[in-house]
Amino acid sequence: MNSTVNSPWRIGSVGIRNRLVRSATNLRLAGPDGEVTKQLIAAYTSLAEGGIGLIITGHAFVSPEGRTQLGQLGAYHEALLPGLARLADAAHAHDARIQLQISHGGVRSLPLLGEWMGPSGENGALEMTRDDIEKVVARFVSAAALAEKAGFDGVQIHAAHRYLLSEYLSPLTNRRDDEYGGKEGGTRLIGRIIEGIRKAARNEFLVTAKMGADTRPGGNDRNDVLWIVNELIPAGLDCVEISKGYAQTDETVARKIKARINEAYNLDLALYIKQRISSLPVIVVGGFRSIEAVETALTAGIDAVAMSRPLIAEPGLPARWMSGDRSPALCVSCSRCIMGKGAVSCACIKPEGRAASSHEERVLQHDGQENERPEIRKS
Repeated sequence: MNSTVNSPWRIGSVGIRNRLVRSATNLRLAGPDGEVTKQLIAAYTSLAEGGIGLIITGHAFVSPEGRTQLGQLGAYHEALLPGLARLADAAHAHDARIQLQISHGGVRSLPLLGEWMGPSGENGALEMTRDDIEKVVARFVSAAALAEKAGFDGVQIHAAHRYLLSEYLSPLTNRRDDEYGGKEGGTRLIGRIIEGIRKAARNEFLVTAKMGADTRPGGNDRNDVLWIVNELIPAGLDCVEISKGYAQTDETVARKIKARINEAYNLDLALYIKQRISSLPVIVVGGFRSIEAVETALTAGIDAVAMSRPLIAEPGLPARWMSGDRSPALCVSCSRCIMGKGAVSCACIKPEGRAASSHEERVLQHDGQENERPEIRKS
């Protein structure tokens, strides 16, 4: 295939075989303690075999109180290491690169695990103390160390979509008056996390972030996002994935694509960043369904394009495009896959209309099989 989509590229010293990225999505297939399961490995194996260049896992919680969903992957305890290593190996066995997305849910955390924490008591959360902040920084650094030990190519820090770190970046939710107040303070917090990871990890280990604009009145706009990204580069940021939206209150997080002209709805923001920070690799996510839209973004200067919902319906989509079949993704953007409950799967396209490599088939092969539970001491 002669296309920019199939051209190799790099983040830092890590080479990636093509310009397609699997954007982080919680498949809700992890075990009760956040452990990797056979079902989860089967799903990621399908993605790697399907030709994707870079996989970013669903968000892994860095501490139990920061968990947002059942079935969510965890990265908070050494006992989870063997499973995480198997997950990294599954991607590498098929020449895909893989990053572990690490996250704290903040106000989106499961209430049964304690009271919510937030920057300044917004949305019913407890205002975090400085001691709380120090613990969160340490948790992110520890999660990244676990990912490196497991063999991941890097971590992506989740600072978008109303999770804890994005709340620190937004003036709508961060009203602190100390050094962690406002977007400046939120950027300082994320910078400390990046610096902590950099100090502990080898130089080749990638540290990237996902962030975007609020899309709400009074929230962060594109100039705020540009300022934040610029400030994080000296801390050691390797790459940024650009999104938009506030999750649950804003459809731009997972917008329905009513026509092909609605594709690439975050491209304007991503280009605004890339054109002003040309040296930093920029990934854009949001509504890509055709190879033509991907090529347009790459030609404009974006380094790579991320997708999620199309790969739930059709994990072999990258390989199909690389083979010369340029027909659009089968995904119709109904979002039933990610907005439902239980394990994520494509509910809107009948299996006979999809490739045989659909990850649900792999997952079902392990349905009913027991997974080994890690021994995690409760403190």
